[in-house]
Amino acid sequence: DETFSFKYSPGKLRGNQYKSMMSKEELEEEQRVQREQLAAIFRLMKEKSDTFGEMSEGDMKEQFRLYDL
Repeated sequence: DETFSFKYSPGKLRGNQYKSMMSKEELEEEQRVQREQLAAIFRLMKEKSDTFGEMSEGDMKEQFRLYDL
């Protein structure tokens, strides 16, 4: 039996810990991709309001706040 020791454990790191591990360029790219993904999710939710329900501007702002945007 081999025992693995992982110094880097993504499931246990918080946002600030990730930020300190990334270069400025990596962080900017991560933020860009995150914004694009969230925009696509909100577009889909808006287009499929019969499935997801109506989302008010306040609901969207609350969701953005959860993602530190």
